[in-house]
Amino acid sequence: MLRVTEATFARHILRSEHPVLVCFGTRTCPGCRTLRPALERVSVAHQGRLQVATVLIDNAPLLAEQYGVVASPTLMVFAHGERQGQVIGFIPEGLLHLLADEVVQGAVTSDRFWSPVEERFEDAVLIPQLQRWGFTVQRQVMCPLPGGNAAQRGRIDLLVYDDPHGRPLTLIESKRQIRGAADLQQAARQATAYARSLALASFVVAAPRGLWIYRSDGEDFRCARHVSSLELHEAPERLHQLLLQLRPEASAG
Repeated sequence: MLRVTEATFARHILRSEHPVLVCFGTRTCPGCRTLRPALERVSVAHQGRLQVATVLIDNAPLLAEQYGVVASPTLMVFAHGERQGQVIGFIPEGLLHLLADEVVQGAVTSDRFWSPVEERFEDAVLIPQLQRWGFTVQRQVMCPLPGGNAAQRGRIDLLVYDDPHGRPLTLIESKRQIRGAADLQQAARQATAYARSLALASFVVAAPRGLWIYRSDGEDFRCARHVSSLELHEAPERLHQLLLQLRPEASAG
């Protein structure tokens, strides 16, 4: 994995014979420190097909300005001297490998923000973590919508059980991106309809940047906790305990 400066950027990045995944970051950025071992593993896994590099923007202000780097970390993909995609903020290692795979396959071809489709996000991050915690997961579960006729049905992305023979613990509505409050509200409205249909007291909205845990207050669902992807990486058992607290008996206690 290369450490690139303003003086070596053109040689190592813009004139590279392979696609390049560049991590722009600062010395004090916790997300950058956490990403570094994962970037090294990505570099080894794709040796000879993908170059991985880091740029310390504390020492490269001109590069940061040129490419519009406003947050740390920022991941950018370059191929044939052109920027081909970018990700702002920390992402889990599973998504980092997925991004690298798509870069090598030539699937990242436009200068836009990259995000995985929901199914691949679930496969790379959500389902493996839930299974490590011992949860059972059902995917794409058909669900009647409250107040609708028999033909009005939706699909729950993930239905989560802590006891495969019992009632669901919660449901997860997964999204490619949550870009702001409007996206979150739309996802929450959809998940609220499913939760009410199944008489669940909670649901989770999940996206690459983190998870939002909603609980019923008796009349409506309100966001009780937001857990960033970095928090999930650093303290996964904290989220595990939060999910266990979604049990109806735990909520009642």
